[in-house]
Amino acid sequence: MRKFFQRLMLLAAITVTASTQTKGADIPRPEYPRPQFERAEWVNLNGQWTCELDFGKTGDQRGWKNSKALSRKITVPFCPESSLSGIGYTDFIPCVWYQRTISIPAGWEGKRILLQFGAVDYETHVYVDGHLAGEHYGTGSSFAIDLTPYVKAGQQANLVVRVDDDLRGGKQPGGKQSTALFSAGCNYTRVTGIWQTVWMEAVSDQALKNVFAIPDIDQQQLAVHPEFYGEGNGNTLTVEVLDGKKTIAKRTAKASNQSTIILPMKNARLWSPESPYLYDVKYTVRNAQGAVIDQVSSYVGMRKVH
Repeated sequence: MRKFFQRLMLLAAITVTASTQTKGADIPRPEYPRPQFERAEWVNLNGQWTCELDFGKTGDQRGWKNSKALSRKITVPFCPESSLSGIGYTDFIPCVWYQRTISIPAGWEGKRILLQFGAVDYETHVYVDGHLAGEHYGTGSSFAIDLTPYVKAGQQANLVVRVDDDLRGGKQPGGKQSTALFSAGCNYTRVTGIWQTVWMEAVSDQALKNVFAIPDIDQQQLAVHPEFYGEGNGNTLTVEVLDGKKTIAKRTAKASNQSTIILPMKNARLWSPESPYLYDVKYTVRNAQGAVIDQVSSYVGMRKVH
């Protein structure tokens, strides 16, 4: 029960072995932000950035994608409407720009370097040293930008993020965000720009991209469907299910997007609202020589939804 609520609230104590860009005491939300797909090697980019509220949407003309420092300070991942951001501006913000310097760890040489966003509202453009590295459209979905072509391990780069948020234009989903100045009824004050953790992590070109773990209570098993960035000849994926420190199921298969790994879960302790029990899961990718090229920690609840 305790483990469940810690994870549910994202307050679990997570061991982080990578260096961070800001002193730990200065980083809000320092925990790894994706507890169901956790890697040890990562860099938290929360903390102080510089920013501009671009009411006239003239930042492009002003060359802000190349800016090494903008005029205001903001604490990421809090949106500019929030007082925790250090700004607390609650009127409409059609566009906001963010800037900070990022340092790429020297140990990331030869790896794919991903810039991860927990959520940004709404239209995001990411620039590295003035070059457009990627874009994303969405309000609450996470996404990654591949920085590999634009950065070098052991060096610094200038990161600029532009976010457009035209809530009243009618061409983007707004959910319960208010189109009036103030919150009204069930509609609340807007959330503009970055509003979830930003981080970097380094992965192999043949690392896990995603995993779908599907419990099958009737067959007393767990079906794992992996997805990889790329596949290598002879690579294997090992899936290990643990009950506390005890391994209760373990299988190894070819590391392929077409693979399905079935793990027996005899007499499993079921998840329920009254007893929300979770099993830890470890995913390990090895190359043909047996060297570990990726490792991900996760968890799963055994439950059937009727």
